[in-house]
Amino acid sequence: MKKILFINILIFFLLLLLLNVCLNFLNHKFAGVPIYDKLKINRNQLTNIKSNTSKIDNKFIPLHKDLKINAQYVNKCGFQESGIYHAFYTPDMHGFQDNDNILYSNSDIIMIGDSFGISSCVNPPHTMKSQLEILSKKKILNLSVQGTGPITQMKIVTKYAANTNFNTLVWFYYEGNDWGEILLSIDNDLFKKETHINNNLLLNVNFLNTEGGINLLTSQKEVMVDYEALLTFAKQNDKQQVINNKWQNEKLVKLKIYLAEKFKGLNSLIKYFKKYPELYGQKEYEKSVKLMRNFLENKSVKKRYIYYLPQYSRLAQKIKTHPELKSLDKQKKFIKFIANKYNFEFIDGAEFLYNRNNPLDIFHYYLPTHYNEHGYKLISKHLYKIISN
Repeated sequence: MKKILFINILIFFLLLLLLNVCLNFLNHKFAGVPIYDKLKINRNQLTNIKSNTSKIDNKFIPLHKDLKINAQYVNKCGFQESGIYHAFYTPDMHGFQDNDNILYSNSDIIMIGDSFGISSCVNPPHTMKSQLEILSKKKILNLSVQGTGPITQMKIVTKYAANTNFNTLVWFYYEGNDWGEILLSIDNDLFKKETHINNNLLLNVNFLNTEGGINLLTSQKEVMVDYEALLTFAKQNDKQQVINNKWQNEKLVKLKIYLAEKFKGLNSLIKYFKKYPELYGQKEYEKSVKLMRNFLENKSVKKRYIYYLPQYSRLAQKIKTHPELKSLDKQKKFIKFIANKYNFEFIDGAEFLYNRNNPLDIFHYYLPTHYNEHGYKLISKHLYKIISN
């Protein structure tokens, strides 16, 4: 009996060893996206654990001298980004972030995009706007708004830059969700709807929220991430949606994180058999670019760029022929085609960021977040190199 038990235990450990070897091979071969969501790991707790076990660069922590108490706002986005600090900003006269009002009269460059365009949860001087200003010595008006897509962005520029003198437009296209607005417009014509910015930017004032809650900055302490305050708030107000899933025992979560990262290669392999949807909504996107082109031509703006930003899953995938990347490349190819058709220069940020030794170092702790300070600095340098020529 003891011999049989010993053999069974030995077989079990050999199978575990074989499984481990197979998973390591798949991770090496495919890399891919860790299955944090499938294992229902709370994103706030995930970032908290990663930030506690990683080396933090103190130069990114906001300094008291940069803060304007009771004059700026703090966007409590840090729970799922750096895990250390939130973003602070000063709204301009229209509600956009960190623009001098005089820029609405005269600027050199106008930037437009979504949360990646505002360098979400990154503070000056590490944002794309700040970095590009340092490199180019140009006056830059950033009209980016989180949660927007190409149609809304076109309407923002044509509305808020109607009386602005400028000579260059940089239009950021994020492949992760910008096409979602195009699809939304098919059944709900966004071209006909009025765009109001102030309410969009200052949404959820005085509400502690993990996904973009905005408060008036009352002290330096407000800029620093406080997970205990988040959990206390959720418990007192019965706001379980604030923390998504309840925080679990930390040892259990660390085990789940290990498994999520261990099975990422297998997850990538499984995606080989997934059917990816066909690209549709082309007419809506083309219309938004055409209207932007017409606006720029009326203002005699000759320098026009569409900068294509990659999503996490593209940079996490090692195999360029993977079906997921082929699906994303269809989108990129179409964006490039439309850019060229309407006299925009297409800048392939996806290819630039992919062809690096460590593509995922532009994300906080290699997690599927917005880009970190390093990522925005790389993009700023890449963009500057092209537009300066």
